[in-house]
Amino acid sequence: MPRIPPALLRTLLRAPRALPAPSTAARHTLLQHTAQPARPSLLRPNTSPLIAASASPLAQLLAAPAAALASPSPLYQLAVRFAARGTEYQPSQRKRKRKHGFLARKRSVGGRNILRRRMAKGRKYLSH
Repeated sequence: MPRIPPALLRTLLRAPRALPAPSTAARHTLLQHTAQPARPSLLRPNTSPLIAASASPLAQLLAAPAAALASPSPLYQLAVRFAARGTEYQPSQRKRKRKHGFLARKRSVGGRNILRRRMAKGRKYLSH
């Protein structure tokens, strides 16, 4: 598991800033906003205002619903950044010879044509 950089850890564990209590009109618009399902947007994160006003960013990540976690979080971005790459191609001599070897070329009509063309061209190696 990758290490979390200290600066990111500090921002995740930092206590939330004190927010002023919303007025009744603000509370009404807040409830109206959360009652209507919003379409997901690429420009703004998909978190509800109730969660945003509650606790630290780490608590938000732990208490957020599954829909809110669909947007990339700092921890997800770290995992993507340090993911292992280049593990797709695992070469095998046996498979290579079975697919492109001389005996495989000799077996099929298309393979025999390839051998004929390479022989006519004067290739030193006809196949693998």
